[in-house]
Amino acid sequence: MKCKNCEQQLLEENNYCNRCGAKVIHYRLTLKNVGEEFSQVFLNIDNTFLRTFLQMFIYPHRVILDYISGVRKRYLNVISYFTIALTLAGFQLFILRKFYPEALEMPDFYGNTKAVIDLNWLFDYYSMLMLIYLPIYALIARLSFIKYKKFNYTEHLVTMTYLMAHFTIVSVLVILPIVMLGGNYIEVSSLLNIFLFFHACYTYKKLYPLNVKQLLFSIFLFFVFTTIIFIVVEIIFIAYLFLTGEMQEIIEATRAAQSR
Repeated sequence: MKCKNCEQQLLEENNYCNRCGAKVIHYRLTLKNVGEEFSQVFLNIDNTFLRTFLQMFIYPHRVILDYISGVRKRYLNVISYFTIALTLAGFQLFILRKFYPEALEMPDFYGNTKAVIDLNWLFDYYSMLMLIYLPIYALIARLSFIKYKKFNYTEHLVTMTYLMAHFTIVSVLVILPIVMLGGNYIEVSSLLNIFLFFHACYTYKKLYPLNVKQLLFSIFLFFVFTTIIFIVVEIIFIAYLFLTGEMQEIIEATRAAQSR
């Protein structure tokens, strides 16, 4: 028989292709073997997803440095990890918008009433915004640590993608149960951003490594560059909404919500 992926000639006893490394499938597709493959990939304690997820809590720099240095088998690659994160985030938003819409209301942190702000546009563009923010965050990180010249822009992009993917997966695991118990999505997300901040600081401190003074200065630069770049990005995004007419829809939806 031949490999179905690369047409390499195979021996009867081959379980993997000698050329492309693909697994040789000897059986007909059934629900049973599909379930077995799923459990091997996602539920087995030795699989790369769980190993990557657990290591990103304790040794995130090892996962990132291994990928940058060319290690591909030990941990889940950055694109797959980010894809899983986006899938889970989309599933979470579907559940929340379908069954817990009240949890998506913007809370009023300064009074006893809920602030009436329509955030549907934010949830509609959630995946696109994540894809836009990643290269921006990578650019900000590159500028903030440019003095040390250890990582190039692409390596910062890998770092930020791993960090954002991990944060997203953790958020889904935390937010859904809390919302089901009556919590507010915005409030919990805001608190989880503190986790993202300290986790990112810890990761970058380990990646370089930096002393406390160097780390604090880099964090200061990060906030400065973030403020400047995101003001520019927000102006561009608002201009886009005006040009496409979607800003008027957001304004009308907000007015309708206020009039109720």
